[in-house]
Amino acid sequence: MFEPPIDFQIPSDKDAIASTPAGDGQHILVSANCYAANERVAGDGALLEETSAFRSDVELFYNLHTLLWDPEHQQTLDVREDAVDADVDWTDDRVPEIVLQNEFEFVDGTGATLEQRVVESVDRCSMTISNRATFDKPGERTLYTIVNLGINGHDHEDPNAVHEAQVRCTREHDVVVADDDHRFLAIMQDRDGRRRFDGYRIGNTGQRYGRERSAWADIYQENDGWITNSTAGGGDLDSGFGLYAPEAETVEWTTAIGFATDAESAIDHAREALDAGYEADREAFADAWESWHEGVTTSPTGDQYVDRLYERSLTALRAARDSEAEAMVAGAFKPENMTYKFVWPRDQVIMIQALLAAGAESEARDAVNWLDRVQITGDVVDERGIERHGTWWQNYYTDGTPHWRALQLDQVGGPIYAHWLCWQETGDDSLVDEHYEMSRRAAEFLLGWDNGWGFPEAHQDPWEEIWGYSTEGVASAIAGLRCMAELADSRGETDFAEQCRERASVWASNMETYCFKTDTPYGDHFVTADNPEYRPHPAPDERPDAAAFMAYWPWNVVDADAPAMRSTAELADEDFWAADEVACVGRYPGDVYTPSGTAEDGGWPLCEAYADVVRWQNGLDSDAVEDHVHDHVKRWTTSADLLPERVDGDGNVSWNSNLQWTQATYILLVESLRRGEPYGMAPGE
Repeated sequence: MFEPPIDFQIPSDKDAIASTPAGDGQHILVSANCYAANERVAGDGALLEETSAFRSDVELFYNLHTLLWDPEHQQTLDVREDAVDADVDWTDDRVPEIVLQNEFEFVDGTGATLEQRVVESVDRCSMTISNRATFDKPGERTLYTIVNLGINGHDHEDPNAVHEAQVRCTREHDVVVADDDHRFLAIMQDRDGRRRFDGYRIGNTGQRYGRERSAWADIYQENDGWITNSTAGGGDLDSGFGLYAPEAETVEWTTAIGFATDAESAIDHAREALDAGYEADREAFADAWESWHEGVTTSPTGDQYVDRLYERSLTALRAARDSEAEAMVAGAFKPENMTYKFVWPRDQVIMIQALLAAGAESEARDAVNWLDRVQITGDVVDERGIERHGTWWQNYYTDGTPHWRALQLDQVGGPIYAHWLCWQETGDDSLVDEHYEMSRRAAEFLLGWDNGWGFPEAHQDPWEEIWGYSTEGVASAIAGLRCMAELADSRGETDFAEQCRERASVWASNMETYCFKTDTPYGDHFVTADNPEYRPHPAPDERPDAAAFMAYWPWNVVDADAPAMRSTAELADEDFWAADEVACVGRYPGDVYTPSGTAEDGGWPLCEAYADVVRWQNGLDSDAVEDHVHDHVKRWTTSADLLPERVDGDGNVSWNSNLQWTQATYILLVESLRRGEPYGMAPGE
């Protein structure tokens, strides 16, 4: 009999992520979720979820559950299903050691607390979890661990890969080993030097009965305090094992997970993590992060709260960097039926802008290198019949394989801008030559993408919903051509530079003709896109759009105090567009990209960032950016003080608690305020 499992694959939000900035631990991306912090989902617990190694977009386990068995009360309490309260945080703004705390209550009213601390090793590809369970009164207990092995089930992976797991028992230790024929993980536990499992099971996820039943069914659903041992399995698997603690009031143990491309190395990494001990790995982890932060901007304002959020945002950006791609995934977040664990060229551009503002030049240069590596340089025609030479695909798997493939102009003009900005900020003229062909190819595509009437051809809007003449996409194309002109001038290619400037000037002169509408149901404003391919309600050519504010910053195409931009900004405070109870504007009125799939009250912090820069610069609200970074943001953060993609009308995090684009805009606002002007403006006309 099969029943849909309740122990994995639900839409997930994330409150904290972690990796290392140096060493083999850079291969690992760990994320943690606090269900207690999200009113939209069931459960009040916190647990590790969707941990990956070697590729940030491929999980090696979906989640790690810790369960408490109390024979006196005949109860098995799980962190997510049964905790009565929970919290997830980092121990420090600059050191993302994840701390999870879960509170439990048994039927007799007595309680228990489970605290778990998590770090990745710098010296090896492993992660270590320090566990401490404290009970109100001593008693016989068994502590269980269940790992849902996400090592199976990725449709972009090799369909012929082997997905299997086994328990190996040696003289020295017991260990769970799992693999997909490419990546291996090994899990061990240690309590006072004893590295054994008190019962273990490899099961088939979702199988409730029979010899192949899941570890979840055997431990949690059967609720009898026993595991029926099972040593191996293949397919969609979970693994569970126990730790018996007689007459315990406090139980402390360590769980280590090693990763490798072969089984023996994965086992070695897990064993070495236990040999080193949690505190030793934690010290090396902290030293690596402190060393990295010493090379970038820290505490830029002197305001304790702002500097704290700034450093956390910068730490999150670095933690989201895939060590092989040398670029950042958009977010460790999985709404229903999709994931943000891809690399978007546009998101890289904004992250490069933020990294440069914060002095993280090495990571910014690496991200520009990634843009160069994945640019389309062959004769490729997409499904619309567009010759894509010189452009980028919409987003990529971390191995550089294309995923979504629509044409977005901010993912053509944006990379030229990123190249130009990196050159400007570092002062390194070698960067011009290093990526000149990349930018020239992109500029040549843009020059050929004119509609014959002085404007770019249609393309997909930045929200990836509408095909038409998008305000933000066109502005980014203009900015890209202007950046290319300066790059070309530096190489002595003055004719090409002039060609880029002239085309940018013509397009800019027609911005309002195409993208500014009057007498719409909302007023006079820039729209999402003119001449949309389809017209949902509200229509993309009749609704104001927060991406239009990027036409001022960073694209520098429409002045902040231009009447068209000013009238758009004046609408951003209206109830039909902004959150009711907090200062946060949404993408556009009637947006249905929400957790419910219907239009909801709420806003996007990154949209508010772009709107606030316009308000700041055009005099509508000269304190807009200062209020944003010092005050408004306090209503939007997660339990770990990271910034989300979206908030509800009251400011509570709605989903995606670590969107890196949002982290980047916070850094950029702080740096802009510190400089007294918007940071990273593209060249003007």
